[in-house]
Amino acid sequence: MILVMGATGHIGSKITTHLLANSQQVRCVARKFPNKDAYRGAELAQGDANDVSFLMDCMRGCSAVFTMIPPDMSAKEVRFYQNKFGEVIAEAIEEAGVKKVVNLSSVGADLESGTGPILGLHDQEERLNSITRADIMHLRPTYFMENLLSGIPSIISMNRFFGTISSEVPVPMIATRDIAARAAFLLMHPEFKSHNVEYLLGERDVTFDEALRILGQAIKKPEIEYVEVPEQEMRNYLIGAGLTEDWSDAMLEMNRSFNNGSIAGTVNRDKKNTTATSLEEFARTTFLDAYTRAQRTDADRKSRPSSEREARP
Repeated sequence: MILVMGATGHIGSKITTHLLANSQQVRCVARKFPNKDAYRGAELAQGDANDVSFLMDCMRGCSAVFTMIPPDMSAKEVRFYQNKFGEVIAEAIEEAGVKKVVNLSSVGADLESGTGPILGLHDQEERLNSITRADIMHLRPTYFMENLLSGIPSIISMNRFFGTISSEVPVPMIATRDIAARAAFLLMHPEFKSHNVEYLLGERDVTFDEALRILGQAIKKPEIEYVEVPEQEMRNYLIGAGLTEDWSDAMLEMNRSFNNGSIAGTVNRDKKNTTATSLEEFARTTFLDAYTRAQRTDADRKSRPSSEREARP
């Protein structure tokens, strides 16, 4: 039995798909399963993974587990939240006697300051490495291509994508499908020993100017552009979008670390850490699909009578 935490997320759901396609016994952990049919063939463990008793019971009897600290944008103190959740995961691993762990971390997790939410993953690597009876592989992927989906509303309304990372700084970007594929392979073939780190850096580095050109070509809107905005303006936007002040500050700090090169300086690209999916392929598939759905939703909203639009969220 292989356990997958965060089974309804971008990565966990894809790991589950890989494992089921390879006839593995899978136990999926999530707070809720809105579409249970998508997990047919898996054992569903619905509950709060921040509860050590629940998570320990889920891990019992598993040959390997995929662990992650899910982001909670309502957390008032990001690192405190991450460390409390991380402690639960570590305790559950030890108490359940798990021998093989694939842990989702991040590029930059070796740094001790200046990386925002990545600092909590740095703490978690150290915490898990204190477990001597488990073999652990820390996956350190880079910036998710899926983060670009957040810009779809402003692309639809203004032909612009706003951010604080410099438009000219090359950033390695990875599709979550590639993270999931590697994690699933390691879970099925857990031959790693002791405590290890593996980087996943995407197909290549791209600037945000280049990224927006690629996205624009895929959705047939070559006029879209990337616009750098002041940090305070972005902070106000993030808070307005529902992030707490600490999460907003942490995200801005992480973007700053991409700008100043501190994260880029921690690892060099090679054949082993370069993954398959290009940004062009991501744009033609995942991004185009999400953009098309959002465009239809926006058109439907605008077609409703004004009185009905005002009555609905």
